[in-house]
Amino acid sequence: MRDGAASGQIVMVKCGLCGRSANYWASDLVKVLGPLHEMHVPPFPCSHCKTAEYIGVKFEVASAYRLNDLTVRRPIKQIQKWIWRDEKA
Repeated sequence: MRDGAASGQIVMVKCGLCGRSANYWASDLVKVLGPLHEMHVPPFPCSHCKTAEYIGVKFEVASAYRLNDLTVRRPIKQIQKWIWRDEKA
């Protein structure tokens, strides 16, 4: 992933089961997944299907023409939350 980030690549992810797709900057994925994550491995499971089994990953250096119409998901902030469960005392 770090090589893709260094060359300014965009990672295009698409679920083959439901058709959902998203585009990410490789540099953003390095922040979230780490520099050693392999680019051909799906970064996340499908948010709808809850599986990474059907996720296809492509990557490219986007031209200025391509960037004109491209929507890219960007990380805003990381949220840490507590998960609770009820137990008998």
